[in-house]
Amino acid sequence: MAVREVLPGDYDVLDQRLEKELPLSICGLVHFRLMRRKHLLREKMVLVDSWPDFSVLLIVDRQANAMAVREVLPEEYDELDQKLEKELPLSICGLVHFRLMRRKHLLTEKMVLVDSWPDFSVLVIIRETWLSVGFCKDPEFAPNLETLIQFASRNTSPPLYIVGCTSEVMDALVCAHQSMNSCPFRRMSADLIVYTLRNKNIVPRLLFFRAIPDGFKISELSEIHTDIVRKSRSYAGKKESITYQITNFLSVLIETDDGHPVAWEVQHEFGAIGMLHVEPEYRRNKLGSIVTRTLANKLIKDGQLVFALVEENNGTSIAFHENNGYVRLPFKFSCMEFIFLIK
Repeated sequence: MAVREVLPGDYDVLDQRLEKELPLSICGLVHFRLMRRKHLLREKMVLVDSWPDFSVLLIVDRQANAMAVREVLPEEYDELDQKLEKELPLSICGLVHFRLMRRKHLLTEKMVLVDSWPDFSVLVIIRETWLSVGFCKDPEFAPNLETLIQFASRNTSPPLYIVGCTSEVMDALVCAHQSMNSCPFRRMSADLIVYTLRNKNIVPRLLFFRAIPDGFKISELSEIHTDIVRKSRSYAGKKESITYQITNFLSVLIETDDGHPVAWEVQHEFGAIGMLHVEPEYRRNKLGSIVTRTLANKLIKDGQLVFALVEENNGTSIAFHENNGYVRLPFKFSCMEFIFLIK
């Protein structure tokens, strides 16, 4: 369930549906008609729990509650895409994730929430499992972000992780609470440097194959590789999450001629490329560079923006990305955990 603001173009339909609910709806219907006739609805927010079939209606003063949780509807997705693109590079995580989910028809499993429409400052894309991808235009809108997350958390199971907002937004969320004990937000890791790879820095695909040492071949990950990918990670994660990732998003796998996986990388659900791994005995053969550049090439051919998130204290990964042509953006993201406080 998401809160949806009824727009003026839907007022006739709303009137008809309220009339069908008489006599139980008499107060809401008469008030709605009065406000509409007197042109006072512009000072109100007309909220429902779903549309066009709703079970709950609330008409409140806009000044008394300036921000409402608004679900973006499928017919508004083109406009949302355009608005997120205008906010680049700050919106890179939210935009790439949104486009990925839309292209793969996975938005039916998500709620796309904003703090207002059509001009919004905060976006949260969330499904019933662990991951939420966000965008917050400025730290001053951190309270709106917290409202969206609090709302979305009603329909999710803990833990809930949020990626895509800057470290300054995270600081604002924490500072809004009196103490760390009362703050429902935690940093999951060091802040994340945001890197992008421009098209001119990507080596043509033909050169990748020329650079592969003899005895290796390039393919892609599939469900049969779930266990080996999971075991390679310092924190294993749920098997279902790994399978979801490697079966839905682009990946590159280097294996020996007899089919033994030795190096791989995959696109995260939130859009960044990552989870790069090279088996220890095969390192120093430039396989990591071949994998990451091949995957970047696949994303570019797929019409996607290429970006990576690197923990600011990971000097090895920082050097790797910069040596492979990645350019650092002038801000950092925080990976946040939202803790479901028991009241």
